[in-house]
Amino acid sequence: MRRTAGVASAAAAIALVASVALAAEPDPPAPLVARLDPLAVARSVEAAVQSAVDRVAPAVVCIVVTREPGARPAVSETLPEHLQDLLEQYLRETPLPPSDMSNGAGVVISGDGHILTADHVVRDAAKIEVILSTRKRYPGRIVGADPRSDLAVVAITAEGLPVAQLGDASKVKRGQFVVALGSPFGFGRDGQASLSFGIVSGTGRAISGIGSRLDRYYGDLVQTDAPINPGNSGGPLVTLEGRVIGISAVISSHDGAGDGVGFAVPINGRTRSIIERLRKGEAIEYGFLGVQIAEVTGSLASVLGAEPGEGAVVTMVLPDTPAETAGLEDGDVVLSVDGRPVRGPDDLVQTVQATPVGGKVALEFLRGGERRTATVEVTRRPEPALARHDQRPWWRGMRVVPLTEELRAQGGLAPAKQGVFVSEVRDASPAAQAGVLPGIIVDQVGTKPVASVREFLEATEGVEGPCFVHVVGVGVKVIEPSASDSQ
Repeated sequence: MRRTAGVASAAAAIALVASVALAAEPDPPAPLVARLDPLAVARSVEAAVQSAVDRVAPAVVCIVVTREPGARPAVSETLPEHLQDLLEQYLRETPLPPSDMSNGAGVVISGDGHILTADHVVRDAAKIEVILSTRKRYPGRIVGADPRSDLAVVAITAEGLPVAQLGDASKVKRGQFVVALGSPFGFGRDGQASLSFGIVSGTGRAISGIGSRLDRYYGDLVQTDAPINPGNSGGPLVTLEGRVIGISAVISSHDGAGDGVGFAVPINGRTRSIIERLRKGEAIEYGFLGVQIAEVTGSLASVLGAEPGEGAVVTMVLPDTPAETAGLEDGDVVLSVDGRPVRGPDDLVQTVQATPVGGKVALEFLRGGERRTATVEVTRRPEPALARHDQRPWWRGMRVVPLTEELRAQGGLAPAKQGVFVSEVRDASPAAQAGVLPGIIVDQVGTKPVASVREFLEATEGVEGPCFVHVVGVGVKVIEPSASDSQ
């Protein structure tokens, strides 16, 4: 009886303490936003957006690109001669398609006129016009372009330009406010960049199948719901601090306009290195293993003995590649590179292509449920034919490329000989009419010696009227201007 009474009294005491504690506990404080004036909150966000725009908009440009008329198709030599003659006559009498004009955007990254944009904005440009926020217009030239990253640097002859500050997309969080600036549908040719506002919807996104013929690879992208439309490409995606964290590149579209899902190439350590090399006119090299890979899905994981979402499965080992030399096989699941776990196919691609050519990586992979290792020497990623197509603009119907050691040897030139190699000449162009042929070497334009593509472009920029070029081993050729002349 005493024990029962003791338990009952103890229970009563606990209940009393609990009731007192519950009664004494204060109500949770109201959320801070609820205690603020909603209009004041909205205005503070509005002010932050305006501040970001004020910092970046002066550095945003509109890029108008004119492309040459399409080239006539070559006549197949497998046809009978009489059919070849008929087809050639037909093609000569058929007018070329008209010149194509498109619109994009860019952002100034140096006060001396270097502009960051997307490769697809300026690819195959015959003429580039850059419109600043001041409405001043300048002819532009491509300094460097990289199809794989979809980044390019265009230069204009100007000084003291406002410059945008580059940020770090690796620090961006989902839900963070961002502003997209550009020239959608040409609404930027008046110098006023159009802007849209939204959030970061996702990070580290990868999209396959777009621009694959150019070996373009869209990985580690920043996804946003800030409306992005045609003409925004090449424009900056900006934080509220006014820092550029991406270059708009891809939209989801079913009718030609955006569907509210846009993607930007991130500004991070990897792309900063690419941008700096493009600004210097240097080629971009990517590491290469020689495998095709896919995500380890649930059905695959059970067959391969792997965990779903772990690593990247090798679907094909390409012949005569480092992967084949190292003994990798179809069905292997790559788990780590140099001890760093592989989170998926995009992670493996980014890691390998960032590895210097000639460098070695240690792979851990799964085969038949057994973990194995291999050391692979990374080679230079081969360029597809379309990616190798020269990105330099046309000048009076001709294009030039750097004079490499191989080209010097083919031309029987001394190793120290300087100049540029003429890679293409359009039929009936001023260059063709002057007798310029593909395969010749130009070492002087006017009175200026040229030892690189950049010097050739600088020497020809703004030239009006007849211009002479000196051809090695031939002499001087006088090239007349034309109505479609592009500098």
